[in-house]
Amino acid sequence: MACLAIAVALLAGCSDNGDTKKADDDGMVTVEFKVTGDSPASVYVPGINSSLYTGAKKSGGDADLDLENVKTPWSKKFKVKPGRSLSLQAGSAEPKKEIGCQIFVNGKLKDEETKKNKPGSTLTAGCSSTTSG
Repeated sequence: MACLAIAVALLAGCSDNGDTKKADDDGMVTVEFKVTGDSPASVYVPGINSSLYTGAKKSGGDADLDLENVKTPWSKKFKVKPGRSLSLQAGSAEPKKEIGCQIFVNGKLKDEETKKNKPGSTLTAGCSSTTSG
């Protein structure tokens, strides 16, 4: 009976390792977009939901991520194909002090920008990078 329990435990361990490897070897890159600031913001990421980026076959829907009145700080992660261009635009019509954006690829900061408030102006910040190493 003990031998059977050990064999089952060993087999379960093997199958878990296989699943983990498969998830790590999917060929996709993890991209995180972040927007910082002290007031609600609009967030625009062109093309991020398209099959060119995700590889998924989607019917209908908008390929761009276009959000209004997002509470800051805000972030969202995506799995994206390698070799893709990335762009993030953030804006605030009523900023108190600043607005900023950041793009991370596989956990590494690739681009960032922070804009400080000028009285009576709309603040925008833009970041861009690629999913290449």
